[in-house]
Amino acid sequence: MSTIRGIYGDEPRREGEFPIAHIVGFDGVTSITESEENLGEYGIHWFHVWAGDAEKARMNARYVAQVDFVKAGA
Repeated sequence: MSTIRGIYGDEPRREGEFPIAHIVGFDGVTSITESEENLGEYGIHWFHVWAGDAEKARMNARYVAQVDFVKAGA
C-alpha cells in the first residue's frame, strides 16, 4: 500500500489565487489518511490532514484534484 504525500484542491476560478495544498512535511503536516463515510445509499470519501495527533484539515475527495503518493519501501 502506498503512503499519501500530498493532496491538492481544484484550481480556483479567480486570477492570482492558488489551489489549496496539504503536503507532508510542510506547515506542520505529519500525515494524510483517508476514510469513507457510509451513508446508506452512497458514501463520501474523505482525506484527513494530521499535525501530530490533531486533525488539521479534512477535504472531501470530490474537491481534490490530485493525490501524490510515495511508493511503499521507497
